[in-house]
Amino acid sequence: MKISKERLIVTFLLAILIAFIPLGAAAPVGTSENATLEAANNWLGVKSVHGGNNTTAIDCSHLVYQVYSQVGAKDIFFQKVPDMKNNTDYVNTSSPAPGDVIFWQKDVPQNGRIYWLATHVGIYIGNNQFIDTSFDTKNVTTENITGVYEEGMPYFARWSRI
Repeated sequence: MKISKERLIVTFLLAILIAFIPLGAAAPVGTSENATLEAANNWLGVKSVHGGNNTTAIDCSHLVYQVYSQVGAKDIFFQKVPDMKNNTDYVNTSSPAPGDVIFWQKDVPQNGRIYWLATHVGIYIGNNQFIDTSFDTKNVTTENITGVYEEGMPYFARWSRI
């Protein structure tokens, strides 16, 4: 059986890609679940304010950035939620583990059109719960996935830089 050079190269590149995808890791690759959950818990009670980025007030995307920075996620940088969603360093996972990122998507009207956009982000802590900047309490809090965000569709990802 003769294999074309192109097919061999594609197979080789695919094998390399698969070797570097963190299948069993949770939270940012190279960090501990416990450290990530502890860092997220340290933000509980902080006031939720759009654009906030410190222990006085914080928003959802800054919360994820701060938590992941605190635990040493390699090459992490701040991005707003839609940009995080499109960043290929956040690898989607169908098997969420504590410390992973949970994104919320929903139909959002913009410029006379409807877009399916990521609108909110938090840190998954397990047992269908996540830590986020709550719209209801106006603080960083723990919420249930089936609760406040029923109108949105959750999906999970993790920071994959090694």
